[in-house]
Amino acid sequence: MGIPISVSACARAATAEEAAYRIDYPLAYARSTKVVAFDESAERAVRAVSGSPWGQAQFYTASEYGEELITLTGARRPMEIEIEHSDSVIMVATNSINPVAVGAVGAICRQRSIMTAGLLMLDEGPLEGGTLAVIRPYARILLVPADEDDLFELLKAIRA
Repeated sequence: MGIPISVSACARAATAEEAAYRIDYPLAYARSTKVVAFDESAERAVRAVSGSPWGQAQFYTASEYGEELITLTGARRPMEIEIEHSDSVIMVATNSINPVAVGAVGAICRQRSIMTAGLLMLDEGPLEGGTLAVIRPYARILLVPADEDDLFELLKAIRA
């Protein structure tokens, strides 16, 4: 009678039997993400990040009152229709934030249970308290202070 041999979970995972359970194709892009800049400084960061190869991420600036989203090529689209079927909306802003537009986009996201994230970037000087108060009620996730790399990493993490 021999001594039973114990095989580790790592060794078992490398067997042909376990290979049948592996996913051998890349994961599909699962997120329809809208990235919205709410001021000129934020727009520069959004434009820089938009040049990377993304799946279903779309990049915009917000109109003055938030009723329209403006693509980076200048096309104006009704905000409600544009974010209607989104999985997430990422709001990017600095101290020059447009509170009316943030409120309009944030309210629609809340009504439709769309996941929101806010990135507050430091463009000139320290972050002002009013800036945080404007975006906080609408962002379920908030990165403060954030930069262009944070936006890139967030989009990568949610497979945008």
